[in-house]
Amino acid sequence: MITDPRFAPKRTDLPWLRRRRLPKSAQATQSTPAGAAAQPPRPARPPAPLGDFLAGHSTHSRRDEPAAAPPPAARSSASSSLDLDEPASPPPPPRPTQPAVSSSLDLDEPASPPPPPRPASPPVQTPPRPSVSSSLDLDETSPPPSRPAAAPESSPARRRRVDARIKPGERFVMSPTAPTVTLTRLQSGIGTLTIEAAASDEVGDLRLGCAYELANDLQLTMQMTQGNRFAPPHSKRPVLVGGHDRFERVQVDLRQCRGLRRLIVYAFSEKRQPLKWGGTLIVTTFGGGRVEVPMDVLEGGQIAVLMSIYQVRGELVLRAEMQALFGDVRDAARAYGYDRISWLDDRTPVE
Repeated sequence: MITDPRFAPKRTDLPWLRRRRLPKSAQATQSTPAGAAAQPPRPARPPAPLGDFLAGHSTHSRRDEPAAAPPPAARSSASSSLDLDEPASPPPPPRPTQPAVSSSLDLDEPASPPPPPRPASPPVQTPPRPSVSSSLDLDETSPPPSRPAAAPESSPARRRRVDARIKPGERFVMSPTAPTVTLTRLQSGIGTLTIEAAASDEVGDLRLGCAYELANDLQLTMQMTQGNRFAPPHSKRPVLVGGHDRFERVQVDLRQCRGLRRLIVYAFSEKRQPLKWGGTLIVTTFGGGRVEVPMDVLEGGQIAVLMSIYQVRGELVLRAEMQALFGDVRDAARAYGYDRISWLDDRTPVE
């Protein structure tokens, strides 16, 4: 066994274990130039234990000895690369010193001087913004609401039409500008409502009739000329009753107001002769209220629909129709939607 390291063969399988050697360029730069001050010699670096072991030297005496720290110059030139043949990189340049800014919480540390005050800039005047409040505080004063723009004088103002009401003992005359009257629930549910055609003999043989619709969808007519003066026919409690005293009249039983859906009142000639329209249609409530509709506004025609009555939530709404038609009772009934009536002829319905 060869123990002398001089005669030991070279190890080519462990190139990474070779000791690091500086290249010649680095050795030349580290050599002292001529004329320079002599530097103290560097302390000799003790051999590494691994190198002693590979060289066959004993490492027992250096096992417990602390490793000598490399000099500062050596530490600064140490390389972090794994390649042992790579030349050492020069030390990094020193960083510029920054003023110490204390962020410590130590109260004994002297506080840094405050920065110099900045020159005051002139105030910038901004236009005031309109105060728009989006708060939910009810005590906050809110700006007054803006008024709607007034309508131009050329456009007519829209007005909501309100139906007229009548009081007990009051008289109301219908006109084209006031064609409807609404009775109260009390006026629509107590006593009878009397409809009478006050006309002179010069008008002719004017007769009244009704086309009605009940809540059970029954549609029929009631008129004295056919001998049918009750509606519905053969009823012990008729809703409509026709009569003739001085003038033709129709009475509505208001106790059965809910059973009546609608009706129309028409005037015609019993002898089928042309009539000279005139007189007044008078509607009287149980409390003495009176509604009048002039008939002298009618022109031509053989039959005229004078008034329509509708029951709306327990209240009767009276509307002046005043429309003259050419034809007979059947044509007038169909013109106002009573199309579920069967007819024998143009005046007689099938019961």
